[in-house]
Amino acid sequence: MEGEGRSNFFTPPPQLPLKFIGLRETPNSTKNYAETKDRGKQQYCHEISQKEKTIDKNQALIQTLKIQLKELEEQGGSPALIDSKRNEMLIYQRKVEDAEATLLNKGPCLIETCSKHHGPAKDVMMEVESGQYADSCSDFKLVSPKKAAKIRNDVTISPIKTSNKFNELTNLDEDKTQIPTINLKMDSNYNLILQEINKLYPETENKLIRGFINIKTNSLENREGIINLLKKNGKEFILSESNEDRPLKVVIKYLPVDQDKDVLKSILEENGFKILRIGQLKNYRLKTPYPYFLVDVIKTPNHLNIYNIKTINHLKVKVESYRKKNRATICFKCSGFHHSAKNCECLPKCIKCAGRHETRNCEIKTVIENPICITCNGEGHLASWRGCPKFPKINKTLAKSTYAQKLKSNLTPPKSPNELR
Repeated sequence: MEGEGRSNFFTPPPQLPLKFIGLRETPNSTKNYAETKDRGKQQYCHEISQKEKTIDKNQALIQTLKIQLKELEEQGGSPALIDSKRNEMLIYQRKVEDAEATLLNKGPCLIETCSKHHGPAKDVMMEVESGQYADSCSDFKLVSPKKAAKIRNDVTISPIKTSNKFNELTNLDEDKTQIPTINLKMDSNYNLILQEINKLYPETENKLIRGFINIKTNSLENREGIINLLKKNGKEFILSESNEDRPLKVVIKYLPVDQDKDVLKSILEENGFKILRIGQLKNYRLKTPYPYFLVDVIKTPNHLNIYNIKTINHLKVKVESYRKKNRATICFKCSGFHHSAKNCECLPKCIKCAGRHETRNCEIKTVIENPICITCNGEGHLASWRGCPKFPKINKTLAKSTYAQKLKSNLTPPKSPNELR
């Protein structure tokens, strides 16, 4: 009896449920968890609503800017203001796209009873369940915002407007002929002749250049009238040439030194070129001719084809452009500078004796021992001497040194004092 009672006394009690040892959920903890979950759902719903407001607000601003842009383009507004409006519209469009991307990532609202986000979806489900569209739309399914297509607003961007600052050059009249000017030599009564020219031809322009009055007319008829008026009054003047009237100067090389110039002219004319004159280049110090012939070609539609000539009289030749020396030209008629005798309407003047005749017609055929310059009145030289103080000085443009030449000069080491001695 004692053994049995002892064994019963030490038998362990049965396992109790966890809720009797303090691990059960109390009503208060369950309520707090539900409230926290509801608050999270409400916060989630609030964030979705804020993004929707952002989309609506920016879309309204975009529509307003579209209207403003249309008015500015119709009224010809400032290009800078139009570009500013477009950039502002692009900023709002970017905000809309960012908000839509955030909504797609978040997904639908977690509050099923939310009338703002689930109202239309519930109505559709009720109509489907009631059988209103059961027969015709039995395959209808709701699509989550993540899988729905993004609705983009069509923003019409006008094409980029470009401008060409050289556009005015395209409006020039290509057929407008260039009217050469007239250079009237200055004298004491120049004002009287200018008054008469202005009275007869009021649209002329006069400008003083290098001791000559440059007269510019508006038509070839007026130019001819002024030339006749100047000749009638015995005035000295020099005519300018237009680019069309100036001949093309080329040099034909590697012909025989004794090549006949008349024969060469006839050969070139047989090939369809109009030749004004042909001269042979010479060495004026040694008085020996070069095998080079200077040819003046009148400008015609095919005058540039003269560069294609490769043979003359079965001899290989080379045709190059004439490279004029950088020095002042002397007129063979009046012994003046910066013009030729072909366009000179001044009185002739001999460079040797200062007589009223051309130098080539001078009776003095020998070397003058002590000549007098007709330009500076100095003794011992002629007006053609480059050392004359009145001889025009031409500024020679120095060739720019290359990068390699500059680098070579910088890398050259300086000489030591011993080497300088």
